[in-house]
Amino acid sequence: MNKFILYAAFTSNRLTYVLDFIFNEVLGVEYELTASETDFLASSYFRINYSHKNLKSDLHIGSTGFLFETEIVEKEIYFTQWNELTVFFQTNETEIPFDLFAAVFYLLSRYEEYLPYEPDMYFRFPHAQSIAFQNNFLNLPLIDLWIEELKKNILVKNQSVQFKENKFQLLPTYDIDIAYSFKGKGIVRNIAGTLKDFVKFNFRNISFRLNVLFANEKDPYDSFEFLDEIHQQFSLKPIYFFLLSEGSEYDKNIDNHSSLMKELISTIHSKYEIGIHPSWKSHERIDILQEEVFLLKKVKKSRQHYIRFTLPETFRNLINVGITEDYSMGYGSINGFRASTSRSFKWFDVEKNEVSDLTLHPFCYMECNSFYEQKNTAEQALEEMLHYAAVVKKVNGNLITIWHNFSLGTAPLWKGWKEKYIEFLVKC
Repeated sequence: MNKFILYAAFTSNRLTYVLDFIFNEVLGVEYELTASETDFLASSYFRINYSHKNLKSDLHIGSTGFLFETEIVEKEIYFTQWNELTVFFQTNETEIPFDLFAAVFYLLSRYEEYLPYEPDMYFRFPHAQSIAFQNNFLNLPLIDLWIEELKKNILVKNQSVQFKENKFQLLPTYDIDIAYSFKGKGIVRNIAGTLKDFVKFNFRNISFRLNVLFANEKDPYDSFEFLDEIHQQFSLKPIYFFLLSEGSEYDKNIDNHSSLMKELISTIHSKYEIGIHPSWKSHERIDILQEEVFLLKKVKKSRQHYIRFTLPETFRNLINVGITEDYSMGYGSINGFRASTSRSFKWFDVEKNEVSDLTLHPFCYMECNSFYEQKNTAEQALEEMLHYAAVVKKVNGNLITIWHNFSLGTAPLWKGWKEKYIEFLVKC
């Protein structure tokens, strides 16, 4: 017996979305949803009663009614503990004392990001306004841990149930915001950089810049050969996201039409998967987004520059230009699990109240968050990475990391970080 039947007094898009994720995607089992008490009670399948009714069942999960709503309304949320895990949407049931399905939906759909909030300086949802940060579970894949507890409860009732065997996976990804420090910047930008160094009496940097431009030294941001070596050494299959923009205050890559950039993209794409890194400017204009996607010829993967996205508009735009997989689900201001899961999932448009075809792949670690925002040393960054590896391994989830080519090169600012990255890969 490897099938479940769930009773609910009503059905809804929200409920089926959550059940598909938990039972089909994570647990790998079939389920049947019914609103018939007669069919439910007569079934020989494992019976889960998702209601306030006292029906004979194998497992009772109380419903708060949240998943049967269609509007977006701010909720009063109270937190407690269950099996040493933070939970909310409490119910009176004793086995699972909270509306597990509603809580999963709230976190997975990013419901709170549809509510009014004060954006940060980059016009993003601030992590400090999230319930995960405020209640100290941002550093845990809480949904995954809840599902592990659900599995335990089911197996206590019926040990013959066979769940899918998920395996821990590490996926390194790289954002190519600035491919090179000096190379490919053109005469005007290099002259401007030289003048800045001259004003600061930084003659060593002027000399270094000239040596790089005349091919006597390697560009300090050029870590591409190093990355290729470690991917081969550790049998990794990374994804590279390229920023292709005409340039702006926040878009500072080299000319995307240059032979240098085209050659870099071609070389990497010959071995690894690539995606678009939509520019800052593209966030307001879908025509610019379309142009950037077109430059990579039928690319289907993306990650937002500065992790800048607004729900639901950004993801709708991505869908409209043909993106089917996005890797932006995380914060650009702190590390952690923004959607409280390490697993990929379909994006649910809460405003339209429907599931989309866009798959979201959440990341939990970015080295720039660790360095610039959290002010970590390289050693502290290693400890943080190993923490995320440990908690994701515990649930056999997916660990997606973000690094940039400039942090793994020879720039003095990032001294020691490359070595810690290698140490992490050895220990992971």
